[in-house]
Amino acid sequence: MARVLLLGAGASFGSNTSGVPPLGAHLYDALCAFNPPGWGAVPAEFAARFRADFESAMRELGDAHPHSVPPLQRAMAAYFFSFLPASNSLYFELAWRIRAARWPGAICTLNYERLLELSLSAHALRPVIGTSTTPGSTLELCLPHGCCHIFCDGVRGNAGGVSFSGFGVTTDGPVVVVSNPQEHQQRISQDAIPPVMSYFEPSKRTTAGASFIAMQRTRWRELAAQADKIVAIGIRVRANDDHIWGPIAQSRAAVVYCSGAAAGEEFRGWASQTRSQAQNSVFAGYFADEFSSICRELGV
Repeated sequence: MARVLLLGAGASFGSNTSGVPPLGAHLYDALCAFNPPGWGAVPAEFAARFRADFESAMRELGDAHPHSVPPLQRAMAAYFFSFLPASNSLYFELAWRIRAARWPGAICTLNYERLLELSLSAHALRPVIGTSTTPGSTLELCLPHGCCHIFCDGVRGNAGGVSFSGFGVTTDGPVVVVSNPQEHQQRISQDAIPPVMSYFEPSKRTTAGASFIAMQRTRWRELAAQADKIVAIGIRVRANDDHIWGPIAQSRAAVVYCSGAAAGEEFRGWASQTRSQAQNSVFAGYFADEFSSICRELGV
């Protein structure tokens, strides 16, 4: 595996000028507008905290009101499921280039929505979980945080009659992808267990599909170890996300980082302490600003 692309929320946000999920500072208000009975009813004292630091506020809310977390997680999954890629988006352009180049790399995405997956599928690329053996028609996707349309069939419960502490419950079993909008909405509204999607909180805990998440995080470590180049877009260096940054720190790959100037300085500081002997490059701009250079680094 020569090259690996790592995508965070900033990549999806920067893939188009509209029709994309907001970044963390604006996510809470968007969720409130989308789901007034759930997110809109979160105790008022948490509102400012969510706007300042969504991850920390999510942990605080879960600690104070643990039974509120699973329904909110299901509503968040429904919100992310609603986004569809535009044909003029950078994800569409990237998918076209990957297809044309018969790119043999892999993509690890930390995002909960399906914008990248749908863009790849629209260009006759078949995203797969696990090693891709047919470059040009299949492409490996690694999902260390899960996704909004993956469900675990090991345990199910009636949403109207089952309540539990989300952070304190872990379920396991076979997983299934639910892409049909009607089926997805039915599962969200009727099943008390949220999708296989890590909570957006510092520890990235997950209620559903524990072994799937563990397998994907193991696979990310393998990809980082095998890569000779990792291109990271739209992801901040967070100490709590050692399952993401630990493998990068240990990798001998050259790392190309793109997430804006301020985040770039954070990355430089982190890299100087953890990857001081490795090759590190930082682009000053965001995804849209550096798209051509990113494609050049990837070889597409």
